Amino acid sequence: MNDSFLFAEEKPADKVVKQLPPYRILIVDDDEEIHVITKMALNDFQLNQRGLQFVSAYSGEEAQQLLSEQHDFALVLLDVVMETDHAGLDVARWIRETLNNRLIRIVLRTGQPGQAPEEDIIARYEIDDYKEKTELTYRKLVTLMYSSLRAYRELCRIERNRSALEHIIKASAQLFSASSVRELSRGILEQLVVLMTHADTAAYCAVDGITASGAEPGNLQVLAGVGQYQAEEGQRLQQQVDHQVIKRLIAENKSVSFVLHQEDYYGLYHTRGGRYYLLFIQGIVKNSDDPGLADSDQNLLALFMNNTAIAFEHAEQYQ
Repeated sequence: MNDSFLFAEEKPADKVVKQLPPYRILIVDDDEEIHVITKMALNDFQLNQRGLQFVSAYSGEEAQQLLSEQHDFALVLLDVVMETDHAGLDVARWIRETLNNRLIRIVLRTGQPGQAPEEDIIARYEIDDYKEKTELTYRKLVTLMYSSLRAYRELCRIERNRSALEHIIKASAQLFSASSVRELSRGILEQLVVLMTHADTAAYCAVDGITASGAEPGNLQVLAGVGQYQAEEGQRLQQQVDHQVIKRLIAENKSVSFVLHQEDYYGLYHTRGGRYYLLFIQGIVKNSDDPGLADSDQNLLALFMNNTAIAFEHAEQYQ
């Protein structure tokens, strides 16, 4: 094995940041050494503050079992020759045609020169790359991770956009029922989160029971949610938010105020009628050189809070 495969350059210590869920990588190879070396080489890899979590399979059959049970793999590093000379190609075909998974990225690897698949196979099964194991140095392996995971991330964004548009189209049939406004708001919120951040978890809440000291825990009712918050729509927010941050925003006494706190977005909208609405986006990851939100992003989020508040208040009048 190439020594550069084993040893990465030392990196300066990063500042402590909130831990984001890792990208899950499936290594499929009948050679245990390949699993060990791949994990060692990529142990410190991160993309947008998300690390890697590795899962190992040692045959095509085992890989299919794992992929059928777990649907959140971002990338599969797939050996061509395992229990048969074409086991890896069979898995690639199964992923695209039987499992119908178009999001996961597939990288074929082989230790046998001359085993490269035909060009039509690479095109048909959307195989991202093909590498001989001897050429996968540390640097090339890291570059492969960046390109493959960025492609996966963008495909996921496109899929969420498609899902969000479905919500908007369904909601347009009955505009002013509470359920349709929630559906419409969720669809727009999904679009905003995808366009502006690398997050996929957000909640738009009514803030009830404001006292002189601000909002107390239990006063946030989820009107529209994305990701884990979708299951809480119509209920009190159960997930952890920092109520001291909300109190500070209330104390500013502005129609729209926001803050980025520990990589989470808190946006508060105060209506002319005296009601408060909170937009909470969890895990915003911005460029380290520009940790803020662009003016255009801020304006869009403020417009969303304003128009959604109007829509929900109108819906209450029609109930």
